[in-house]
Amino acid sequence: MSSQILLSGGDKYYSYSGEVFGDVSAPATISMITIDNTGLKDSYVKIMPSYGRDISDTNGQQLGMQVKLDNIIIIEAQRTAFYETQYGPNSFELFLPRNSKLEIIRLNTTGNNTQISTVNLIGYYL
Repeated sequence: MSSQILLSGGDKYYSYSGEVFGDVSAPATISMITIDNTGLKDSYVKIMPSYGRDISDTNGQQLGMQVKLDNIIIIEAQRTAFYETQYGPNSFELFLPRNSKLEIIRLNTTGNNTQISTVNLIGYYL
């Protein structure tokens, strides 16, 4: 799934990617969630990625995530196994203006191309 689903109360929405992974051929970017229009109200979202196993932390080979708002990169982060074990899962929280396009993209590297990952999103209209 990669679209926005409105909850029954109408004041919250969610989206989840399901399991996503690359192949062994080359590093790639993989779209995980795309919401073309977040709605008529501003919202506050929490993005919660998860990973299927330890992430290779070889220099430059960390699994990454990119968040775009209206085609502008606002978050670009790479994870290491050390960070995961020391600080717990990474999550991002941000405000979205109404009628925004939100994209969450996985940044694969050769060291993590076959790694399974997921991302979940919950949004609260303000």
